Amino acid sequence: MPGLSRLTALRWSLVRQIMSAGEMSIRELARRVGRDVRRVHDDVLVLAELGLVERTAKGGVRCPFADIHLDMHLRKAG
Repeated sequence: MPGLSRLTALRWSLVRQIMSAGEMSIRELARRVGRDVRRVHDDVLVLAELGLVERTAKGGVRCPFADIHLDMHLRKAG
């Protein structure tokens, strides 16, 4: 997945919250995770660019997936 380095712990927590609660507004999402609305909005933009969430016609956000699986292989450099 391109941009894997952009998936911070805070962004993963947003994805988990959206997956469990379903469609919601950015403001509601920020309230649920106890974060600033502007920062959550910025994180949602990144998550949408990565294809993990979608903006809805009503201006909310939702995750189109019931399950997300990442398979990573890390190797010590040189």
